[in-house]
Amino acid sequence: MTLSTNIKIAIIMSALAAILIMPGTAFWLLESLVIGLFEVLELVLDEIVEHLFHTSRHTTQVIVFYIMWGLFIGAAYWFYHYSKRLYFNIKTEFPDWLFKTREQATLNWKELPFSKKIKMISGCSLGAAFVAVIVL
Repeated sequence: MTLSTNIKIAIIMSALAAILIMPGTAFWLLESLVIGLFEVLELVLDEIVEHLFHTSRHTTQVIVFYIMWGLFIGAAYWFYHYSKRLYFNIKTEFPDWLFKTREQATLNWKELPFSKKIKMISGCSLGAAFVAVIVL
């Protein structure tokens, strides 16, 4: 089953709106999800190690600790290399993209009639005020 592009955009926008409106709840949900996944991983590793090596509970926990520590170090190493590559790409690509976007926005703004400019400014101001009232 595939979702249409409009439905995907609606789901993403709804999720972003929920995060902006309820950041505390969204953070709590993300934190609970990460902790739950960590506990499931630990439980599965406990059962696998205990079944494969027929060890005591304490020995199993020590082995699982070092396995998880190795997984964490590997993930940190991967993230370090990925972030260096991402930083380099952003450093080289962002100024060009920003310049092109500014030029396009300036050109579009100059082509708009005065009435459309007023409508756009008032709509953005009203929207920002509405979001401020909801959030505060």
